Amino acid sequence: MLQSQRSVEKNASSDAIIAHLEELRSNRPSVVLAAGKTAKAGETIRKIIAAAREVFIQVGHAGLTQRDVADAAGIAVGNLTYYFPTKRALLDAMLLEGLGNYLDDHIRQYEADREQPLDVLLNIMEAFVCNARHSHQFFYNMWGYAGSDEEVKLKLRSYYQAVGRFIYYLVRAANPKLNDMQIRRATLQISSLEEGLKLFIGMGPGDEPSIAAAEQDIRLVTEKIVMTAHL
Repeated sequence: MLQSQRSVEKNASSDAIIAHLEELRSNRPSVVLAAGKTAKAGETIRKIIAAAREVFIQVGHAGLTQRDVADAAGIAVGNLTYYFPTKRALLDAMLLEGLGNYLDDHIRQYEADREQPLDVLLNIMEAFVCNARHSHQFFYNMWGYAGSDEEVKLKLRSYYQAVGRFIYYLVRAANPKLNDMQIRRATLQISSLEEGLKLFIGMGPGDEPSIAAAEQDIRLVTEKIVMTAHL
């Protein structure tokens, strides 16, 4: 009976994850802004957002200009401002798209193997840390932007709450023994661990032995958190 109840809870968690991930997908700027437009317009929007990310990584929010982004995208400034009238609109779309892409890599993994939520969670944590080895500058600049702008900080908080729900669902599916508070605590610990490792990996040095083992370590620690949170 207990096993059957846990199976039901696991399936409910899986359904909740799928619904949540579809919501995240549908709210990405490349989807929302391209809705009802031609395929060419949609491609232009994606090209602009991608160029904005590259410029943002190089110069941060203060140094980014619409002209620089237009040049990087290979289009006229007027074409860019048609879709993104202000620098703020461009930065907002770029940040949300970048964070959406970051998460979407792991959404696809979950959909391919949703029957093994613990394995998916461990793979996601490993991928987050591995990704930090070449994308940390984006996150440094992102947090710098949030630190100087209250509206951006609130938007990032909303995004990270969405990521937290994603991790929450995976933890709940991986260990149905946990109650709500235990899952919340485990989610906070896992998220803090991942963000901290990402920061230190970005700071280097790359040949530091402890940093070299970070992907393996985060798998071991994450599994321990999930499987012992009820003790």
